[in-house]
Amino acid sequence: METILKQQQNLSFRAVTITDLNAIISLYQQQNTSFTESNLQFNHQFGLPLYVAEWDNEIVGYSYVAATNSDDYCLKTTINTTFSNYPINEHLILESELFFESEWQNDSLKKLKMAIDQLVNWLNNSKS
Repeated sequence: METILKQQQNLSFRAVTITDLNAIISLYQQQNTSFTESNLQFNHQFGLPLYVAEWDNEIVGYSYVAATNSDDYCLKTTINTTFSNYPINEHLILESELFFESEWQNDSLKKLKMAIDQLVNWLNNSKS
């Protein structure tokens, strides 16, 4: 019981801030095999990060929303493989759904796609 309580105290979830981007990009690069030294460009699959999971103040996962080819979106997560046995994925999706619905409730998918495109363009242009 004490171990479970300590683990819960070490794990926290919160909305993404700009200062989280380096850690998010690092996790993305580790998990995305198409992101190589010769291909350092982000694309729409990077999505729009929404929430992070922290273990002892270190980002170990994040959730993001991505537009699908249809008029819909999907919530996805990227988790550090060291923490794959923890219930991080489920918590991130739950928190992200609530956040996404409250922040983007009345916005169209077109605006979401535009926000993703702007973030991806900014990331690609800021590296040079």
